[in-house]
Amino acid sequence: MTAQASKKQPLQEPERSAGGVPFLPASADASDELMSTLRHFHLGEPGAKSTLGKVSSEFLPVSLNSFRDVSKVRYDYPLFLFPAETADGDALAKPLSRFLGDAVEGFAPATESARILKDNLAWIERELCSKLQGQETPVDAAPLVADAAKALQAQLDLKGEHVERLQADLDQLVAAVEAGSQFLGYGRLAAIYLLLHVARCKSAPRRAAFSQEVSQLAASLKALLAVEKSKLASARKSTALKQSIGASNNFFNATAMSKMMNHSQGSTPMAAARRKRIEGALEILDAYQNDPVLVRAVHTDKLGETLLADAADFASVSNADPCSVAAATFDAEAEKLAKVFAALRIAKLESKDAYKPAIHDAWFKNFGWEGFSQEELLLIPTIVAIDNANNVAGSGLSSFSQLLSSGRPVQILVRVQAHNNPAAGEGEDPFQRFRVELGYLGISHRQAVVAQSSAARYEHLLEQYGLALDATRTGLHLVSTGVKSSEGGSLDPWFVASAALEGRAHPFFLINPDAGDDFASRMDFSSNPQAEHDWPNHNYSYIDADGNSITSELSFTFADYALLIPSLKDHFGVVPEGNSSDDLVPVAQWLALPEEQANSSVPFIWAVDGKDVMQRLVISRALVMACRDRRNYWRTLQELAGVRSRYVELATQRASDDAQAAAAAEMDSLREEQAEELERVRTETAAEALGRLADALVGLDLSAALPATAGAPVAATAAPAAAPAEESAPTEVAAAEAEATPEPEEEEVSFDDPWIESILCTSCNDCINLNPLMFVYNDDKQAYIADATAGTFAQLVESAEFCPAKCIHPGKPLNSDEPDLDDLIKRAEAYN
Repeated sequence: MTAQASKKQPLQEPERSAGGVPFLPASADASDELMSTLRHFHLGEPGAKSTLGKVSSEFLPVSLNSFRDVSKVRYDYPLFLFPAETADGDALAKPLSRFLGDAVEGFAPATESARILKDNLAWIERELCSKLQGQETPVDAAPLVADAAKALQAQLDLKGEHVERLQADLDQLVAAVEAGSQFLGYGRLAAIYLLLHVARCKSAPRRAAFSQEVSQLAASLKALLAVEKSKLASARKSTALKQSIGASNNFFNATAMSKMMNHSQGSTPMAAARRKRIEGALEILDAYQNDPVLVRAVHTDKLGETLLADAADFASVSNADPCSVAAATFDAEAEKLAKVFAALRIAKLESKDAYKPAIHDAWFKNFGWEGFSQEELLLIPTIVAIDNANNVAGSGLSSFSQLLSSGRPVQILVRVQAHNNPAAGEGEDPFQRFRVELGYLGISHRQAVVAQSSAARYEHLLEQYGLALDATRTGLHLVSTGVKSSEGGSLDPWFVASAALEGRAHPFFLINPDAGDDFASRMDFSSNPQAEHDWPNHNYSYIDADGNSITSELSFTFADYALLIPSLKDHFGVVPEGNSSDDLVPVAQWLALPEEQANSSVPFIWAVDGKDVMQRLVISRALVMACRDRRNYWRTLQELAGVRSRYVELATQRASDDAQAAAAAEMDSLREEQAEELERVRTETAAEALGRLADALVGLDLSAALPATAGAPVAATAAPAAAPAEESAPTEVAAAEAEATPEPEEEEVSFDDPWIESILCTSCNDCINLNPLMFVYNDDKQAYIADATAGTFAQLVESAEFCPAKCIHPGKPLNSDEPDLDDLIKRAEAYN
């Protein structure tokens, strides 16, 4: 837990109202005896539970403390459901608050128009919410809005023109509520009602368009038969002619007309098989009527006989094996419509004279739902299997898997308790074994749409419903139900369901096989909070023992969510107030500890009691292992979604290692090249220096240095060559003279002077910045020493040490009085 302090407040222990800023009392190191008790509780010893304080339903995770009073919090429910006939495909529902604001904005867009009504929209919203409190079924919206409008007038008790002005605006608000609109509060069946709403909104326009198409094609078949009938001789008899005229036949002499007509057959009659085929198709199309039932559900309890009994366009049956019965129901509905779809296709072909018996007879003889087009599949009533997770993971697992693999466009809605293990037996602790993840099982059925969501996030739920109902594939919907208020929780069920999403107990995802064959294309993971982290991190504030207002950050884990579930309270123990220890570690940090360190620590979560006092709650080992299991599943989903893939991390590490190895190899190669070049330059420079020395020695005029000797023969050197015996005398004389003459001073060439191998210079500016008088650049922007006396020997050594090319050679110091020369000469040896 990290924290930052802000301004100090006067400290006193005032009366606190639940849901305010929590207070953290001062604490001291816990005794060894207390830590021993906490460790025993963590490890599951029954006797330790009685020693610690009992965790009541008043305890809430720190980050949820401010939501205790739901009347002070606005969230998405109640929802306003648009009528199925007029609902926009992108906006089937919206929160009540947004609907009221949009409705008033529609007829009073100006800022000051409908001012009284706009100022009191929040009151109308609260009035409607109070009427819908505890109502789990949809309620007609128009009467409730009208009642709320009357209640507002009575509440304000305005006088004069204000009453009329407000009433006119209220009338417009009531008129904005279309007939068929409904309000839906948040309850345990909200997800089912939203599924029915989406099915109605999608099915109604499809059914209307299909009925119109059936009528048009039936008319075209009748026209074909009428033309064929006109070819018959009987059609030209007076009786037939009189009947064809209609109501005005009394003004028409049908007998005379019949005598005037040519009774010879001028065209080929229709083949008997074709006529029979057309008449059969026409009979089916004339008999077709839209099924009033849009949704057929199979469920395990009494939903159809209780809460859903009055739902329009809905029919249901109860069965212990919903998935298998739903599959059979789909087959029966498809079989009934197969004849209609076949007749419709035949009508289309016959109207274009495109029916080929050799091709189409066999096709229509075995025509079943597998041959339906997508448009035809969407006309079948929505079939829904409604079940609970425990039944699916138990006795219903086989039929569940078979339906998912069948390809039938049946929707499976599974109600999930996010804290529970669907595979747990009756009365078994949900943390006794690893959790069965039905979502992961659904993903393994690769051709099914799989979605995990919650009615607490209605937009995500509506989106997944819409996609699944359009996909003509089997759809699996795993919906978190939250916790009923009657179960003893102090938090509204909507917040409990939302906490399941935050605590990774019920992560959201959507698998759409139509999007592609790889998970990167078919998986949507974007609706999870802070999806890149193991646990979401949130800021919260509290008052410390010194009265300081502290802002801190804390992770919201599965253990925090579990605190909201009354049946899991025994997994928490209260650490006595005022006690702390370095061995007490927040659960998110505990899960990241090495095993040895984790075994010596005790995990806990921060909670706030009903008096707004922050408390540490130690948690059982079973719960912390469940946290680890949920984190493991979360990381699996992350990897499938590509959010944090270990494969990507390893590939990135390999690429980084390869790049570093390549860079190191290139550096080694450059060093070798540099060393070779340095050696070559040194050799050339030494050779050049020796050459200059040799040239200097050879170029000396030694004769000019000899003293002039009196009486010496001046022309001796010009004498012609003599016999060998005569040559020895001058030679000996020259040798003697040379020996007597002092040697001239040689030009002094020293290798102790500072110098730079300019060809290796990288133009890094280090030496130039150090002393621009001593070091300068040549025309190629490579450094050389312009004046060695313009700086110190220390600067020469320092520049050699800094030089990345190691091309500066300090030589020996020019100034023997410079301080610290012994150390500088030793440092310079590495660069000379």
